[in-house]
Amino acid sequence: MDIATIVGIIVAFSGLIWAMYEQSEGQLGTFFSKEAVVVVIAGSAAAGLMSLPMKTIKDIFGILKKWFFAKVPPVNDLVKQMVGYAEVARRDGMLALEDAVKKQPDPFLRKGLQLAIDGTDPEIIEHTLQLEIEALGERHKNGKKFFETVGAYGPGFGLTATLIGQIAMFKNLGTDIKKIGAGLSLALCATLYGCIICNAICGPIANKLGIRSAEEQFIKEMILVGIMSIQAGDNPHVVEMKMLSFLSEKERQTFQKRK
Repeated sequence: MDIATIVGIIVAFSGLIWAMYEQSEGQLGTFFSKEAVVVVIAGSAAAGLMSLPMKTIKDIFGILKKWFFAKVPPVNDLVKQMVGYAEVARRDGMLALEDAVKKQPDPFLRKGLQLAIDGTDPEIIEHTLQLEIEALGERHKNGKKFFETVGAYGPGFGLTATLIGQIAMFKNLGTDIKKIGAGLSLALCATLYGCIICNAICGPIANKLGIRSAEEQFIKEMILVGIMSIQAGDNPHVVEMKMLSFLSEKERQTFQKRK
């Protein structure tokens, strides 16, 4: 579970609810409009449905799970693990890694090691794993696109509902004040909902999904370099140096201290 995500949700919505409560003197129902909900929220979701294939829509809950729960493995642990594999392969040969492959929970790392153990040509290994990394990026783009789409259309549907409310308000000028108030309430609630969808929900989710994707691809690039180095029979120290090339100077210093 990502702490930053939880803190962000709590702070953002606590601030919104507090402001609403204070301004309405505790009457939070003031900020509810069923017409605005239908037009803005349902309309934005419908825009997402119309924009993307059903396969992506079905994966939305899995995508949200990745946004909320995904955790990138510590790079220091990954470097140590790859160096350990290199030591075994250097000392006992690639076949000695078969037991380690069976216990490896990461399917990408397991696949790469198995290809190396099977004596697959290095170019084929690299090409195969690189294709998997690129495919991963494309899948993640589709998941991110849904929230980008809903976030982009949210304010537009908010404006649409605002115009509906204003037209109704102007039509009822000089008549029942309650009808004028209802039209104005719809207009302002719709604008509010559109802003919240864009800036407090879909925008942040899309941004974090992009970061998650980049982090996962980064880790897989590290694994790819490590596997190719092990397959080439490099000294464990060389494998370590190649892996550390991905890290910042601060991360390298932390790794050296924990060795």
